[in-house]
Amino acid sequence: MRKMRLMRGLTVTELMIVVVIIAFLALLAFWAVRTQVYKGFDARRKADIHRIKVAVEEYEKDHDCYPTPDLVVCKPQDTGLRPYLDKIPCDPRTNGSYYYDHENSSCPKWYRLYTAFENIKDSDYMGPLGPGNSFNYFSGSPNAPYPSAPPSNFYGCRSGVCVPILWNPTRPGAECDPNFGSSSCYGKCTDPNTGAPINECTQI
Repeated sequence: MRKMRLMRGLTVTELMIVVVIIAFLALLAFWAVRTQVYKGFDARRKADIHRIKVAVEEYEKDHDCYPTPDLVVCKPQDTGLRPYLDKIPCDPRTNGSYYYDHENSSCPKWYRLYTAFENIKDSDYMGPLGPGNSFNYFSGSPNAPYPSAPPSNFYGCRSGVCVPILWNPTRPGAECDPNFGSSSCYGKCTDPNTGAPINECTQI
């Protein structure tokens, strides 16, 4: 009888307080888990960029140039930087390529790799930078200039022709890969031996 009286005595106000407390605790748990997930993704991004950098620097030692973007693209069967790196890693959230910026030349002397951290409290967070201010972290060659005036025009190969492409801030990055900062795409759109289209710009 006492138990029944207690149950009957629970008011709507008390029920609301209990619900609010439970919701608040659930929200705290959600934020804690989400922050850890963000930290995990960002740690992976830093490790990926480091791996790409090591491969790109080894490439430069052998070729006296840094690679052009068609070799630094994340795709299912990528072989662009072999034997330096078997597969270009993809962003863990979007599965897209890390944005590879370089000197506007077919034989680049510097490069930058960009990504967007999700945990803005990361000690390496740099604030908005790069094309469209879509990124907040970059790393590159020792001689790479600090990003100040990012390119506004991007080009990609379609059916063997170098054409303008758009910037997609939600990736973030150019709308497809590989993409170039030159309206000639550095002659990378056709096979020099057969004239067949190559390096088609596709969304991963």
